[in-house]
Amino acid sequence: MTSANNKEPSQQGKVLTLSNIAETNDANSAYAPRRNKLMYSFILCVLLPFILAAIYYTLIATDRYAARAGFSIRGMETSSGIDGIGALTGLASSGSTTSDSYIVLSYLKSRELVEDLDDQLDLKRTFSAADVDLLSRLSRKATVEDFLYYWEKRIQMQFDPASGIVEFEVQSFSPEHAREIAAAVLSRTQLLVNELSASARKDALKFAREEVDLQETRLRDALTAVRDFRASEQSVDPSASAALEIELISSLEAQLIDVNARITALRQTLDENAPSLAALRRNAEALETQILERRGAVGNDVLNGSGPSEVTQQLARYEELMVERSLAQQAYASALASLEQARRDADRQQRYLAVHLHPQVAQSAKYPRVMRNLFVLGFALLAGWGIGALLTYSVRDHLT
Repeated sequence: MTSANNKEPSQQGKVLTLSNIAETNDANSAYAPRRNKLMYSFILCVLLPFILAAIYYTLIATDRYAARAGFSIRGMETSSGIDGIGALTGLASSGSTTSDSYIVLSYLKSRELVEDLDDQLDLKRTFSAADVDLLSRLSRKATVEDFLYYWEKRIQMQFDPASGIVEFEVQSFSPEHAREIAAAVLSRTQLLVNELSASARKDALKFAREEVDLQETRLRDALTAVRDFRASEQSVDPSASAALEIELISSLEAQLIDVNARITALRQTLDENAPSLAALRRNAEALETQILERRGAVGNDVLNGSGPSEVTQQLARYEELMVERSLAQQAYASALASLEQARRDADRQQRYLAVHLHPQVAQSAKYPRVMRNLFVLGFALLAGWGIGALLTYSVRDHLT
């Protein structure tokens, strides 16, 4: 009995061990499809794309060469003030050169520049050549928008607002062509800056020149009016003529007073019919007649404040014309001074392109960056696959 009892526990242990092994095998067989799927997904989502990318970058991708250039937009100002921000940062205010730099940055990716470069260097033919790999090639049927998008990937720009330095890098499939593109871009940019400077100068002088033209027309009209007045009135200076007439009348009146005094003195010693006294009376009458005629010519209003006459109206009109001429001369002189000042200010505000980095011919291809691209792609594929697998199995576990 004892031996039979001892055999029974050992047989039970064997049965339990076999049962555990069977359960383990069942569990392993249940997880085997999951592991296989995980491995297949890794090969499909990570390994295969990485191998294809490695083959493309090492065997297929066309080398791209880069040419770099740098410049800054400078002004003619000899000194510039420091604004509030400049007082805090210690940097002088750059004024409108900063806005000009942003205009140039926008121009470097503009359709106008791309079309000008295409006309000059035939970019489409180079970028769509048959020896360029398919992924780097521009389609021969590309529209202007497609060409502009392609160009934006072939040019890189940097701008430092503190110093105003702009640097750009262009890419092409030969080092010489890349340098030619960079030189052409630099030349076109210089033309743009010159046009901006000329336009700013033109706008600054436009109002001053219009004011000079306006005041010159006004002065010409005033001089024409004076000339027409003198021609119609047959008098160079009516005021001077009137003054001369008044002076002559005053002289005649003085002579008349002298003659009347002599007549009064002779009446005391001579008879009224005396020949000398009669001669003095005739002389006095002649003087009075001349005085009356002169007074009638000059106008009673000039002499005794009576009603207006033709001479008075002539003098008033002439004085108005002279005042208008004087004001027109002063306004014209002021407009000329303003134009000269505006011209000096515009000269100080001119812009020019200061090139500090000229494009050179590259000796080795800079793009594509194989190791960096493969590393970034491998990391992205692995991270994406891991996150996707984790999310997939987490959702499946929650559902089951």
